[in-house]
Amino acid sequence: MSNNKQSKKYLSLVTYCLALVCLLLGLFLPLFDGRNLLFMMLPDAFCTTFGLNATELGDAFTRAYPIIFTGTTKAFDFAAFAIVMYAFVTAVGVIMLIPVIASNSEKKTANVCAYIVEIAAAIVLFMYTVIEIMLYLTAKTGGTDFNWDYGVIGIAFGGVLLMLIIQSFGYKKGSGFMKLIVFILGAAGVLATVAFTTLVGIKETSLFDGKLFISFFGQADGISALTMLLTGGLDAAPLLFGADDIKSTIAIIAVACAVLLALVNFALDMAAIGATTKKGTLVTDIIRYAIETVALILAVIMIFVINQEGIRPGLLMYALLAIAVIQLVIAAIRCAVFHPAVSKETNAEIPADYYDDTLVVKPEEPAAEPAYAAPQPAPAPQPQPQYIQPVYLQPVYAQPAPQPAAQPAPAPQPSTTVKASSDGVVYTAKEVYRGPTDSFMSRLTDSEKIEFSKLFLEKINGSFANVPDYVIGGDNKEFFSSIFIYLGKFRPMLSDGLMNKFYNELNLLN
Repeated sequence: MSNNKQSKKYLSLVTYCLALVCLLLGLFLPLFDGRNLLFMMLPDAFCTTFGLNATELGDAFTRAYPIIFTGTTKAFDFAAFAIVMYAFVTAVGVIMLIPVIASNSEKKTANVCAYIVEIAAAIVLFMYTVIEIMLYLTAKTGGTDFNWDYGVIGIAFGGVLLMLIIQSFGYKKGSGFMKLIVFILGAAGVLATVAFTTLVGIKETSLFDGKLFISFFGQADGISALTMLLTGGLDAAPLLFGADDIKSTIAIIAVACAVLLALVNFALDMAAIGATTKKGTLVTDIIRYAIETVALILAVIMIFVINQEGIRPGLLMYALLAIAVIQLVIAAIRCAVFHPAVSKETNAEIPADYYDDTLVVKPEEPAAEPAYAAPQPAPAPQPQPQYIQPVYLQPVYAQPAPQPAAQPAPAPQPSTTVKASSDGVVYTAKEVYRGPTDSFMSRLTDSEKIEFSKLFLEKINGSFANVPDYVIGGDNKEFFSSIFIYLGKFRPMLSDGLMNKFYNELNLLN
């Protein structure tokens, strides 16, 4: 168990450091023009984002993507905002490197810190990548040249996604594979919302003799329709569908919701790669994929209802609908077969009927005269014994035997009192444990102390694999945990009282 946690911490640390290197390279590598650095554009991007006066610090930010939302008068530059957030997340990631390195493998600090920083960076860089695609499509439509920002898109964004995928397989195994499939489908869905033919340089825009456009609907792409709705409001419906009625209004709202959900769902798919799978998250997946599917079906129906010449659902709209249905089915299956992860690496179960017996100091004595008297301390000093060999209460039936020959005087032993019953059965008193003790052993009875020391201190049955040594007075949390991990092995060896004490001690340590 300890080695498994330690290896997961090393995996988190290595992938986190690599992700930080990729993020830093995106800021400090030469940009699209081959000369300037994105880091030098941060002051101007910061002023642009928060509406401050332009500053002379650094270089001018040249990757602007301003949008004026309907009903407002000021533009909001999404590209500048994405770059500022990218720099902020990178700075936080460098600071969080300290707790990741210093975290104990028993804790989840390294995993949590790496997850938060990498997911935040991936979402911000995804926003910047979508903006880069929109700027490229605008430049190609206008017949101008465009140079991709490979430092941010290729190295920073690609590197962070790769580290998340590696962590997902390292932590989740089979569940990580299913999350990767859903992630790939989500990425394909995002590509279906843009002008794909222009993006990949395909000149052919239709199939089946012009009966099916390779677009989202008509000659338009999905993100452009969403942008037109955000900037022009419902007045954009006549521009897209050639009609100003309730049917066109419903159609443009359905298209915009489907495209927006495709973007949001992919961001959530990225976040799900490194997250722990729970029943609630799977139910949420079903809901969001179902809403996207309904919006797409509604958009297809309304476009046919409008029945405008040259406006039909395109191949990319059908592709996004198929992707949403597949993701919905996968989420439903995962939810149906979901089983919570077992916290212990064993198929043994901890009994549920343990009771707290930490206050029991000695067993009840019978009302009749006891069969043996309490032992007296040994008169001669002993050389620091770990314990005194117990003599358990066992009946010894008297049988006639010849007198033994004279033997040398035995070494001094603790005095005990022997009581013979009327039926000839002799009972010998159990001796007292006199070895070293600590807070745990002080709560054990004498018989439990002797039982514990025989098994785990003297190891009369030999050492137990994968069970650390018990250190008197030390940190023995892993020792008690391992007892319950391998409960099937130790349950027949331990008395109920000692097992209860183990269970209570583990609860105190946790």
